[in-house]
Amino acid sequence: MKKIYLILALLLLTVFTYAETSGENGFQMLRIVTGADLAAQGGTGSLYSRSAFGFLQNAAANLITRNQVISMTQNYWIFDTKLNSMAYSNGKGKTSFSIAYRYLDYGKIDNRDEVGTIIGEFHPLDLSLSVNFAYRINPDHYVGITANGIYEKIDTSSSLGASFDLGYIYLTNVKNLKLTAALKHLGKTSKMNAEEIDLPVTAEFSLADDFQINSVILFSEIKAVKYFDDDRLRAVAGVGIRPVEKLDLRLGYKFNYDSEDISFGIGVNLNKINIDYTYIPFKYEINDVHMVGINYIF
Repeated sequence: MKKIYLILALLLLTVFTYAETSGENGFQMLRIVTGADLAAQGGTGSLYSRSAFGFLQNAAANLITRNQVISMTQNYWIFDTKLNSMAYSNGKGKTSFSIAYRYLDYGKIDNRDEVGTIIGEFHPLDLSLSVNFAYRINPDHYVGITANGIYEKIDTSSSLGASFDLGYIYLTNVKNLKLTAALKHLGKTSKMNAEEIDLPVTAEFSLADDFQINSVILFSEIKAVKYFDDDRLRAVAGVGIRPVEKLDLRLGYKFNYDSEDISFGIGVNLNKINIDYTYIPFKYEINDVHMVGINYIF
């Protein structure tokens, strides 16, 4: 138990240190859930995911799944933006290595002068390259770290930076119950138009469980989320149901979020290939989100 308290204390200390930073918030792409199966559950389910993207939710997650897998996701995001992502993961039980590439395309946007006349157009974009390593300390304690190289461009201005994520998983004494903690998007970027850019630092704590009723397998997770650029505490609950081996049904619900709450999706498992679809409705006449993902398991 002393190990658990020490790890959690270090995470909390880092949280409060970074909570005092100030500046312009950027690189919001880092908060978009990558992986159709994970997004269907509101960003939960990384410990049971068949995709390679689980480590982007918790840096230690791919140790649990133990897959060697290549994943691709096409994310048709709000306001006609598109997020293309690809990842590879190789989890061996004792260690895991993962890598991911994400490209957020905002499309072409009209550039206007002070009186509103169109004088051209520009093409904003976000890029990130993530490399992850996770290690099993002992049968009950897992840790991971992810390093991210990030780039953001708006019109003629741009910013380049680096960040890292920390993840921890504890397999409790209660059957199948797992405690997780993550601290994400810690780092530094270059200035954009002489303005400091703050990364969207996020802390997450969750409880995850799985159980079986007859032949039906259920996966569930409830997560507390704290963004350090506002004062609210958020929560997410997600559940996955596998009524048969070749089918997954997923549902998520976000509490205390402005424009989104429910999400749901379906996954079809065809031997070594998994195909996932997710639908996320948004409020206030914001475009709904559709995600399609494919995973190849070696």
